Amino acid sequence: MGDRSNNLPDTSFESEKSTCTNTSCCPPPQSPVMRATPKVGRNDPCICGNGRKYKKCCGKNV
Repeated sequence: MGDRSNNLPDTSFESEKSTCTNTSCCPPPQSPVMRATPKVGRNDPCICGNGRKYKKCCGKNV
């Protein structure tokens, strides 16, 4: 059936997790990305200023 010599699951993803606290070998975790402007919601007025909802105007083809 299979050519696998063992029946253990692949655990290669565990090597990506780092428990190292030494910053010389491991970079510190990245901070979350913050938006410069607030996010426009679908039902908010459009950012172009024509008075329509964003989903019916500039957000129609997004």
